[in-house]
Amino acid sequence: MFQRVRSISKVVSALSLAALPSISFSAGYALNEQSASAMGTANAGAAANPENATVLFFNPAGLTYLDKAQVSGGVALINVDTDFKGSATNTLGQPVDGSMGGDFVDLAVVPNLYVSTPINDKWSAGIGVFAPFGTTGDYNDDFVGRFFADKTELKAIAVQPTIAYKVNSEWSVGLGIDIIHAEGTLTKFQDYSALALPPTGIPSSLIKEGHFDVSGDDTAAGWNFGVMYQPTADTTIGFNYKSKVEIELEGNASITNVPVATGTNPPISYQTFSEKAMVPLTLPESATLSLMQKLDSEWTLYAGATWTRWSQFENLDIFSNESAGVGPVSALAGPKYGQQGMIGHVPEHWENTWAFSVGASYAYTPNFLIKAGYAYDESPIQKEFRTARVPGTDRNWFTLGTQYKMEGDWVIDGALGYLVIDDVKVNEHDYKVNGDKIGFSNLQGTYELSAYALAIQLTKSF
Repeated sequence: MFQRVRSISKVVSALSLAALPSISFSAGYALNEQSASAMGTANAGAAANPENATVLFFNPAGLTYLDKAQVSGGVALINVDTDFKGSATNTLGQPVDGSMGGDFVDLAVVPNLYVSTPINDKWSAGIGVFAPFGTTGDYNDDFVGRFFADKTELKAIAVQPTIAYKVNSEWSVGLGIDIIHAEGTLTKFQDYSALALPPTGIPSSLIKEGHFDVSGDDTAAGWNFGVMYQPTADTTIGFNYKSKVEIELEGNASITNVPVATGTNPPISYQTFSEKAMVPLTLPESATLSLMQKLDSEWTLYAGATWTRWSQFENLDIFSNESAGVGPVSALAGPKYGQQGMIGHVPEHWENTWAFSVGASYAYTPNFLIKAGYAYDESPIQKEFRTARVPGTDRNWFTLGTQYKMEGDWVIDGALGYLVIDDVKVNEHDYKVNGDKIGFSNLQGTYELSAYALAIQLTKSF
């Protein structure tokens, strides 16, 4: 295998300037749509509102406030409208032809299911199945920025067994174990234009674009702890801490149309290389503080704040997972990024963030509740490190919700949320591990983004 790598390197010595796997991951990939009942108030007060079994996601201590067994399930539909205008250059600084990428985010469906039951007057238990993290995007194949991004997908499903204990009439505590299975895929097109330079000097007419693909999966575990305090019948305070989860997505990386010397005319042929790869990813820890305040029999106010430690995501690196520490893909990409065994490197340098939310509910009748909420959600992405994978900036979230209690202990919740997002300017480059720019590859442009979510949830008490 290494003889083949050496023979290839004679022809592709200029690939240190070419855009071999250079990828970026999603920007703030936590999902907020875990419960239609909480979404009605933009998740304000969710860690202090034991409204139904979905509270185990926001604060496991809240299970002690549910006096009956419950099953609560729902689904959220998330639609993102996207529009990009910009231009790109290849590694030689030449303009890249192509489209603006189309509407690159498809409709997302996010399901959830929660079950809870009191064990006795002190203990309660439950289990939840939900999607805590995820992102998706898929540009048209002729996207002008295809050398930076094509397809991006992260899917995570969590199973959370939970136990809660009522300390006394005011205090409750709870603990959940989060078992998370994650799958990821990243693709982009490859720019070999640097092969037209000496010493190779391959005619431009013989140079094709390649395609890079990496995918993998992993299962890991974390935990979350909650406290709920009710000093009066009208005031509830909740706190929840979710631990970080270290994920290592293990799978395969491949690259197509790699030029290989033939010693004849034409001077090159094209091959596909692949090797085992690994992408380390940290799902960040977070802390939430919530308040629920009943004003009277009709009005209730909610507020909350969440801190998330995104700063642990400094770089998106893809490494060879071969037993020898290097394979045919990393043998080409390593010199580009300045580190042996590396397949891809993107500096991220995310920052810790805060999200703040407020909301209110009004009991129009004893069985019919109307809700509204607003949340401000900071983006972890610094302007100079924005990428085309999932362009991110601060977001404003407005929501409306309703709840109707039916006969037979059935409750239905519905919510509609709309995200207002400022225009996002992107100026993306390729970088070595030491921070130096690679060639003249560049994507510049502006994204106009908006999104809405529709959620429905059905709860049955027994």
